[in-house]
Amino acid sequence: MEEAGQDPLDDVRDVMEIPKLEITKQNLDSLNSDLEKDLQRMDEANQVLLKKIQEKEETIQSLERDITLSVRQAREREELDHRTAEKEAALRDLELETAKLEKNKEILSRSVVEVQKEISRKFKNVGLDKEALKQMLAELKVKLQKSTESCASQEKELVKIESDYQSVYQLCEDQAHYIKKYQEILRQMEKEKEMLLLEKEVQRWRSSIQSAKTRPGADCGSDHELLIAKFRLKLKKVGKTTRPFRCKAQNNATQIVKPGSTLVETIQSNMEKTIVKKQKRIFWYRHFRYFIFVVMIFFRLLGYVLFYLQYINPDLLVDALPMVMSRETLTRLRDALFPFLTLEVEEVLPH
Repeated sequence: MEEAGQDPLDDVRDVMEIPKLEITKQNLDSLNSDLEKDLQRMDEANQVLLKKIQEKEETIQSLERDITLSVRQAREREELDHRTAEKEAALRDLELETAKLEKNKEILSRSVVEVQKEISRKFKNVGLDKEALKQMLAELKVKLQKSTESCASQEKELVKIESDYQSVYQLCEDQAHYIKKYQEILRQMEKEKEMLLLEKEVQRWRSSIQSAKTRPGADCGSDHELLIAKFRLKLKKVGKTTRPFRCKAQNNATQIVKPGSTLVETIQSNMEKTIVKKQKRIFWYRHFRYFIFVVMIFFRLLGYVLFYLQYINPDLLVDALPMVMSRETLTRLRDALFPFLTLEVEEVLPH
C-alpha cells in the first residue's frame, strides 16, 4: 500500500520537472549558440588583425629597402660623378698639352720655311764672299739640327701623351668593369641580408607557436602555419636568386688580375670601414638610449623621493639621521652645513 501511494507522487514530480528541464535545455542551447557566434567573431577579428599586421610589416620592409637602396644609389652616383670629373679634368689637361705641342710644331715649320727663304735670298746675292756663305751655311745647318732635335723631342712627348691617354682610357674601362662587379656584390649582400631577416622571422614565428602550444587552453590556428609556409617559399626564392650570383663571384675570382684590381680592393676596404662605422654608431646609439633611460628613471625616482619628503613624510630625515649617524657626526654635519642652512633646518639638527 505504501508503494502504491508513493508512485503517483513520483510521477507528478517527474511531470513537473520535465518542463523545467526543457527550459534549462533551451537556455543551454541558446548559450551555446551565443558562444559559437562570439568565437566566430573572435576568429574573424583575429584574422583581420593578422592581415593588418602582415600588411604593415610588408610596408615597413619595403620602405626600409627603398631607403637603403636610395642611400646607396646616391653614394654611388656621388662617387661616379667625382671620378668622372677627375677624369674629365685629366683629359682636358692632355688636350691642352697636345694643342700647345701642335702650336710649337706649326711655329717650327714656319721658322724652317723662313730659313729656307733666307737661304734662297742669300744665294741670289752674288756679291757675297765664299767664306761668308760657308759661315751662313754652317749656322743654318746648326739651326736645322736644333729644329730637328726639338721636333723629335716633341714627337716623343706626343707619343708619351698618347700612351698616357690610352692607359687612362683603359683604366676608365677597367674601373667601369669593376664598378659593375661591385654593384653585383652589393646586390648579393642585400639578398643575403633579406634571407637572414626571413630566417629570423621564421624563428620568431616558430617560437611564438611553441609558446602558444605550451599555454593552457590556447589553440594553434592555421594562420601561423600559413605564414610559416609563405616565409619558406620566400626563402626558397631568395636562395634560387642568390645561387647564380655566387657562381658569378667564383668565376670572376679565377680570372686574371687586371691593373684596376686595386680599385676593387679599395672598394672592399671602404665597404668594411663603413660597416664598422655603422656597427659603432649602432653600439653607441644603443648605449646612449640605455643611458637616457637610466637618467630618466633616476630623475623620476628622485622626484618620487622629493614628493615623499615634501608631502607624505617630511620628518623622515629628522627621524632617520639620529638612528644612522652618531651625535659627533651630526655636529660635524651641522658645522659644515651651517652657512647654507635656514633657521628651520638649524632647529632640526642637534645643538
